Amino acid sequence: MRRAAIVMPMRTPVGLPGGALAAVSPNRLVGTVLSAVLGRSGIDPKRVEQLVTAVPDFDAIRPSLARCGLSPELGDFAVGTGSGGGLRALVAAAMMVRTGAADVVLAVGSEYPCAADSFDAQPASVPRFSAPRPGPGNPAGPSTDEQIALWAAEPPRGQAESLLTEQLAHDHGLDRAVADDFAAASHRRAARAHRQGVFGAEIAPVVVCSRPDDPSSDVVRLVDRDEGLRDDVSPRAFAALSPFRSGGVSTAANCSTRGLAASACLVVAEDRLVDLGLEPLGYLTDWVSAAAAAGTTAPAATSAVAKALWRNGVGLTELELLEVEETSAVEVLAVARTLGLVSHTGGLADAAGDRLNVHGGSIALGDPGGAAGLRMVTTMMHELARRDGSLGLAVTPTGAGRALAAVFESPDRTPVSEAPRGARFRGAGGRRSGRGRHRP
Repeated sequence: MRRAAIVMPMRTPVGLPGGALAAVSPNRLVGTVLSAVLGRSGIDPKRVEQLVTAVPDFDAIRPSLARCGLSPELGDFAVGTGSGGGLRALVAAAMMVRTGAADVVLAVGSEYPCAADSFDAQPASVPRFSAPRPGPGNPAGPSTDEQIALWAAEPPRGQAESLLTEQLAHDHGLDRAVADDFAAASHRRAARAHRQGVFGAEIAPVVVCSRPDDPSSDVVRLVDRDEGLRDDVSPRAFAALSPFRSGGVSTAANCSTRGLAASACLVVAEDRLVDLGLEPLGYLTDWVSAAAAAGTTAPAATSAVAKALWRNGVGLTELELLEVEETSAVEVLAVARTLGLVSHTGGLADAAGDRLNVHGGSIALGDPGGAAGLRMVTTMMHELARRDGSLGLAVTPTGAGRALAAVFESPDRTPVSEAPRGARFRGAGGRRSGRGRHRP
């Protein structure tokens, strides 16, 4: 099969409820990232053959297609915006390319306010923010006190989700202090990445106009940074928040909260890159889905990581980058613990801190629904290129007890050999023979 090249992955900043991006219409939010992907890659938009979407409502973003020069006849292959939607969109696009169904596919994921689900609706007790404040970096988000109040007003997570998280915390000996420490570290990493200009190459700035659907109206603001970024939070501040469940570990501060954003990238057949004049940032080489094994305490993401590594004949130490979706600090730490990436104190080991979620994640930035998986991959691919690395892996939950993992490699790496067709996964232990294991 042909390799699926990842070309020009981009994203918008991640917005907060009630923030500046909440006033941007869906078609302009998605149109911004589509224009960035198509414009910076230099491809003729008419060469895009398929569109794979993980968006709440395709009709709301259809006007953006024509504005970006895409064919008005281009339909969408929808994969849903549920957990893991963005990574599913990328995998579906890669399937189309590798099987020859298309040469150029555009994958896009997004989360935006819908008519019946406004981001502007907030409890009266929650402070609002609308203008930049003076200070270092001129932050445009809420102050620390306001952000703590926003977290305190967050509704509890679903009962099943909370029970699963608390069970993971109990099974892996994770307490509130460790979870809060990880959450604070996520904020520090993301804020540092912004200060150092790391996010600059991957973010498509969004112009906020006085009339949301009229790009020719007065410009109110240019949003070029994630609205949730902050490095002045601490585990001590998080300790003031009540857990979702009495005596529990998870709070709104050490779990991801809702955000809005758009992410997109081109997935192109390797043998068409030269003809189209495109430079790949990497290749999506393999993907696996997995479920948590019955009778074990390992989260599903661990099974997905182990299965992906086994199928490709690589070890955990060979990964330059590992991105685990930050649904909650407990889930990421449980994955790290089962993979042996934690120190004796319960936090991340030194080596793991340099390759696991190195620029923070959804705890710091927010969870933008269908854009979350693509945002995670976008950040990882740009960082892999900056490090001149060769191999990265992204994993995200796709539901209770289920996860999806994808393996990416740099353009300069010797291609990962394919698993034999019909190969059966037999766990992470033991060595795989050169010929693989086949069903009889």
